[in-house]
Order: sequence, then C-alpha cells, then structure tokens
Amino acid sequence: MLKHSLKDNQIHVSIDKKDFSYRIPVKKIGSTIDWKIGTKGIVIKNVSTWMLQLFTKKMTQENYIKQFKDAVQKYAADNTINWENTFLAVKIQNEYNWLIITNKTAEDKLSEEEIISSLRKKHSLS
Repeated sequence: MLKHSLKDNQIHVSIDKKDFSYRIPVKKIGSTIDWKIGTKGIVIKNVSTWMLQLFTKKMTQENYIKQFKDAVQKYAADNTINWENTFLAVKIQNEYNWLIITNKTAEDKLSEEEIISSLRKKHSLS
C-alpha cells in the first residue's frame, strides 16, 4: 500500500516493505510536463511530472499508480494533469524501458526507431 502524509509543506510518500520513499513539495505535486519517450520518440502532453519520475524507473504495480493519483488529487485538487495521458505515458515508458533492456540480449536487435514504431502502432498513436 502506498502511504502519504503532509508534513512541513511536503508530501511524504512511501510504499510498505519497499525501498520507496519520497518527499515532494506540496506546490509541485500537481506539476505537469510533456513527456518524451525515446530520443526521437513519442510525446505525450500534460502528464504528471511526479507520476512519471516515480513509476517509470522500474516496473510497478498499477494499484500504486492509482493510489498516487489519489494523493495528488487530495493535495492538489486544482491540478491540470491529464490522467488518461499520464497512465498511458507510464505504461508506454515502462514498455519502452523493457524493450530496450531485452533488446540488448536479443538475437535480432531492433533499432530505437523500430521500437518506437511498434509502440506507436500498439497504442494507436500518430
């Protein structure tokens, strides 16, 4: 379970029994960015900066992502985050990371352009 609490104008976020603990300033928890996947890749607009920073370094469970969204909504209810885009960005970034890692040991290596192209096709992106 993802836990969160407010202390000294920071949101303290942690996950039980995991090496996962962050302190995020309240004024920044609702921040958004346009997320770029790959060097010549996919751009997904207006996504949660923190969601991507926290949940795309390693694969994570979807329930943690949803719980983090609830925390953002609690402390920054007036945010302009596009949650559908954010969840899509996390999913695609994690798939991209996995494909890059597995590609290193694959017999038939794919170029980054081929990986991006397959992700665009899979997720119906232009």
